[in-house]
Amino acid sequence: FFSAIFDLVTMSTEDLSYLVQHNVPQLINDMITGLVKDQPAAALPYLHDWMAKKAMHERPKVPISPLIKKVCIVGGGNAAQAFACILPSFGIPCNMWCGFGDEAERIRKGINEQGGMKVHWSDDTITMGKPDKISKDPAEVVPECNVLIMPLPSFAYPSVLKDLKDHVKPGTYVGITPGQGGFDWVAREVLGPKMKELIFFAVMPMPLNCRITDFGKQVHVQVLKKKYRVGALPPTKTAECCEITACMFQASSEPLAHLLAATMYPINAIIHPQRVFRICDKWRPGKTLPENPLFYEAIDEASAGLMDAVNLELQMIGETIKEQSGVDLKIPHIKDFLGWVYEDDKPDLTSTKTFFATAPCYKGFRSPLKEEGGGWVPDFKNRYFTEDIPLGLCIYKGIADIVGYDTPVMDMVMSWAQTHMGKEYVVKGKLVGKDVKETNAPQRFGVTTLAQLLGKD
Repeated sequence: FFSAIFDLVTMSTEDLSYLVQHNVPQLINDMITGLVKDQPAAALPYLHDWMAKKAMHERPKVPISPLIKKVCIVGGGNAAQAFACILPSFGIPCNMWCGFGDEAERIRKGINEQGGMKVHWSDDTITMGKPDKISKDPAEVVPECNVLIMPLPSFAYPSVLKDLKDHVKPGTYVGITPGQGGFDWVAREVLGPKMKELIFFAVMPMPLNCRITDFGKQVHVQVLKKKYRVGALPPTKTAECCEITACMFQASSEPLAHLLAATMYPINAIIHPQRVFRICDKWRPGKTLPENPLFYEAIDEASAGLMDAVNLELQMIGETIKEQSGVDLKIPHIKDFLGWVYEDDKPDLTSTKTFFATAPCYKGFRSPLKEEGGGWVPDFKNRYFTEDIPLGLCIYKGIADIVGYDTPVMDMVMSWAQTHMGKEYVVKGKLVGKDVKETNAPQRFGVTTLAQLLGKD
């Protein structure tokens, strides 16, 4: 007996992961009970590793929803390729539409060569799965699907919707993740009256932290998150969209009051611009900074305080919407939302600073600076500027202007960033600059009233 226990305690990570994943642990748990009693020093490290791996593999067992006939994965990026493995492995029938370049051909070739797409998990286990069809032509894969899931950056929405417009059937559920960027405003502009025939939903947060390691063949996935919040338009379809989301990702899901809540959720636009603003506090054109600091782990009180201040303005915009319309969007603080998302990692939720300094998922990232002149300078072409300002803060600011709520802290950060980006968004505290047309602010799409924001007009 104890010889067998010794083998378990000294078991390799790969063998241990296999046993956990294949539900062998009952016998082992019985044996460990004896080990804890007779050899506690050997048992404790083993139990710690065992429970960590057990938690990683345990997910809610969600039956396949009758609402799902077939899912079309839209795109060929990191998350889309991971979905092309994971969703079929859960038993969900899928097609894949990749409209960019030769992505469809390369993904199809890679999958055919090895019999499927591989996901290599962070514990070194591997999952294999493949969609039924992969095509660059939406006519070949989209019409037979009644759910679309689009893990795309918001700047891709217009071109993708334009290509899909003639192939999506009435009653189709169109999902985006993450749910930022004013997707419904873009859809209204691109789809016109057809928008009324479709159901839109946004999934928060992005389900995966992942990267392609072999294009068309393998994706490394750090984590597939276990719980989501879902907003829908029309709001009467939120429960159905929650059910679809829970099924696709074998996870729990909670409803948001409206798709607008997902648009306003505090994610990158609350984090990145404010942190960079503080990192560059002593930088001036022609000068350099002495180092490129860790973006999250080295966060200071001033950066965290600025994030808190902008987040509070965002929450107050939500409260103003509630006062004027009765719709409670319940915009959270970013610390509380991310603490909920990464609850299993047990970050320190004492403050915004302690959360980012201790959350394992945020370790190791450097700041968006580039080497120049023997030091470091901000890279204003980095996505922390090119996406998080026009597709993030400008959206918050545009909504604030519509409901008449002043945002002086947000204005300060945006004014600083736009100066160095060579753009003009905010002028005298209002989003009326000449480059608003390049943003995803509601005003760009002719949305200027609260009724329009809520899809009632």
